[in-house]
Amino acid sequence: MATTTSIIVLLKFFASRQNSAIIDFGEFCEYLKRYSEHHLEEQPSLVVYLSDTPGTLQKELEKLVHTKQVLLISVTPEKRTIIVIPFFIEKFTSRYKEILSNPQIPFPLEIDIPKKIPNEIVTRKAAAELMNQLLTNEEINDKSLYGIVLPNTAPTVLFPSTLPIQKLIECCLLKLRTMLSKEEHHDYFQKKLTVSNPGREMTAKNFFNKFVQHPEAGLQMLKVPEDAFYFLTQLCFFIRQDYEKVKDFTQEDMSILQSVYIIEIAANFYKNKAHENNKKETALKTLEQLLHKPPYYFTFETITKFTAQSGVPLLGQYSEEELKNFLHTKTTESNANELPQLLVFKTESEQRFFIYKSKVLPLILRLCTDARTTIRETIKKHWFKVLKDFDTLPEMKEQNAFEKRLEKEVRIQSPILYSLLNSSFLHLINYESTSEDDYSGTKLSLFENGKLIPYSDILLMNRQELFTDAKIILPVWYSIPIISWIIKLIMKPPKSKSKAAHKNATELYHEKEAENSKHDAEEAILSKNPTVSKKVAFREAARNIEASIVPSSSTLDRELDSYEHQWNKLIGKETHKNLTEDVNALIRDYTRKVLRTLNATSFTPERIQSLAENLAKTPTVQKIGELDALTMYIQLYMVKLVKNIPM
Repeated sequence: MATTTSIIVLLKFFASRQNSAIIDFGEFCEYLKRYSEHHLEEQPSLVVYLSDTPGTLQKELEKLVHTKQVLLISVTPEKRTIIVIPFFIEKFTSRYKEILSNPQIPFPLEIDIPKKIPNEIVTRKAAAELMNQLLTNEEINDKSLYGIVLPNTAPTVLFPSTLPIQKLIECCLLKLRTMLSKEEHHDYFQKKLTVSNPGREMTAKNFFNKFVQHPEAGLQMLKVPEDAFYFLTQLCFFIRQDYEKVKDFTQEDMSILQSVYIIEIAANFYKNKAHENNKKETALKTLEQLLHKPPYYFTFETITKFTAQSGVPLLGQYSEEELKNFLHTKTTESNANELPQLLVFKTESEQRFFIYKSKVLPLILRLCTDARTTIRETIKKHWFKVLKDFDTLPEMKEQNAFEKRLEKEVRIQSPILYSLLNSSFLHLINYESTSEDDYSGTKLSLFENGKLIPYSDILLMNRQELFTDAKIILPVWYSIPIISWIIKLIMKPPKSKSKAAHKNATELYHEKEAENSKHDAEEAILSKNPTVSKKVAFREAARNIEASIVPSSSTLDRELDSYEHQWNKLIGKETHKNLTEDVNALIRDYTRKVLRTLNATSFTPERIQSLAENLAKTPTVQKIGELDALTMYIQLYMVKLVKNIPM
């Protein structure tokens, strides 16, 4: 053997040379000392075993005892014995290789271990527990000799950790196939299987022949729970039923029964695993569907809170690690010269969002429509205030300054839109949308000569028109030159050195909501009426839902208006208004009925989503179309109704 300083290797070599796992401590000390003297020049580290061989060996053995590789038994104070567990592991590894060549050889049992060897060398575990553990996460090593405790007092099967558990299953299938190939068993069990499956006799017969004739078929049948899996488990049931009735077991009978027990446990594992995989795949498909629904862009935290239609969280049907792998795959894998299906973008606050490529342009179109109204009103009010103070701004007369003002407003009031317009992938998406037919159903050209078109074109906003609109609402004397000049001299305020911080409409809205929430809490404390407390609880629950489904850069009314324009496509002003009012009335009636039996604690984002989906499924609502946008609108309108419940 090659020179080594590993005590366990030397112990295994010494045990194999004397063909016994029981080694006398004194004899091994002498061998170790002679070995060290002989190989000292090759391995100088062996010098530690020359002076105090028993003491040094004792320390090494204590480490091996701790890792359960050896047992150290003190027979008398002077006589000690070393039990080398890897000796049996190697021995039974060879036994399993022999079984694969000759299925008639029985499984190794505890009686195959000499009586003088303590039972501690075997790591006993229930068959189901051990096999599930090894099939899930198996480590191949030479450190354990497992005792597989089978049901119904069947003898414990020994299995070394040097082999994958698949080898044990293969041995069991081989034993069954060998037994079924015998004439007296072949026809008997084939008949039982075909009789038990009326109308499917030929399928059962084909399965039986395939299982008996093709050695590799059995394991595949176990791993894929389909028709063959059903027939195999049924066949095992018939064999077990017959063999458990036997009173005087031969060695072969016991091996068959042990094989059936092990195969049934493996079948149950693969069945559960297939069920979990199907459950996971269904959950991932649901996740994919939810990512295609409004608002189309989601943070990782939001995605982890997705629920199925039944209200059960999707996270749990797949692990967080599997979710990360799914998102990573979707955001990295793609066809040649194409973007991945799922894209990632960041806002200026470093918040990461996921969005499907097919939803980018429709979302930009919706956000532009939404932002246009808000930004137009913000700029118009600001310009009106400036003009009223007899002042002007560069953006009123210069297009470049106007474009910068629009960009600033988009960045503040619609950070998602701003991030998408400045994303690295938008140019490619825009190219695909103009070069491919019917891509996402949205034809929107955002680039000209390789550059993003001006914000005034994106928002369909004209500087001259906006300036005119701001001037129109000024008092009439501002349009009379002489009078306006005199008033300007008298009324124009001095220019302030420091400008007050400008708050946009969204910030003002959130401040007002915070005040309303505080006012409601105070009223609930002061009021002794339980009805008031219940209404306050509902209003606060609605505000919490609003915070989870309305982006922080937007408001509830803005989102309602935006989604309304998506599902209500009637052109006539009156008909458009009537349809909206009809839908609102339907939501009001539905919400009123629901609130009678609902508690504030159960009024959650998941619950309101479920209610909205149920209402959207009604025949009347389904006729409208655009169900995703309409479902989101129903959720938002229900929140608005509950949030504004009168005290």
